[in-house]
Amino acid sequence: MSSDPILDQVCKELVATHAVHTILLYGSRADGSACADSDYDVAAFGPIGESFRVARLVDGAYLDVFVYPEALLLETTEEYLKLRGSHVVMQRGTEAEDCLSKLDEIFRRGPEPLPSDEIEARKVWAHKMAARMQRADLEGNYRRVWLLTALLEDYFHIRGLWYQGPKKSLRWLEQFDVPAYDAMRLALEPNASEEAVLSLVHLVAGKPDA
Repeated sequence: MSSDPILDQVCKELVATHAVHTILLYGSRADGSACADSDYDVAAFGPIGESFRVARLVDGAYLDVFVYPEALLLETTEEYLKLRGSHVVMQRGTEAEDCLSKLDEIFRRGPEPLPSDEIEARKVWAHKMAARMQRADLEGNYRRVWLLTALLEDYFHIRGLWYQGPKKSLRWLEQFDVPAYDAMRLALEPNASEEAVLSLVHLVAGKPDA
């Protein structure tokens, strides 16, 4: 099935235990950006009634497997965009290739734009969290972490772009918006200043209204 012994072991288990017929490897191990501690992100499809997830440590590597009913291969929606660019480990007929082709088409169309009131609400929320983090108490520190996590996603949502998870999104910023990438890098430093965080807030959400 695969030249990777861990992936090969996982695939054999999935076939033997759940009769899956289609297996995709996605994420960093599929797109060539994996490092030594990268997960094995696997999606499998077979004759099961409900989706389930398996996460465990295998020979020092973390495994994250989603097993889906086979019907979902034919009901491709944006919910499964994380599978875009997958390596097909095995498939029944051309079902995996057809599914990935549909995902590419969905991606090219772009996401449904957020309503203007939702965009404004997210911008106001960012400024509210920035103000509350300046308390520097336990809750304020929590809100700082929450804010930093949300700002990466909201950068893309507010601009009508797909958010593809942290790794791909940060790489996209590095390639297409260097000022935003630099602002994100500075704000995410462990001992980043409030000024660095506020600069990122202003870049993503604009300056607060007077």
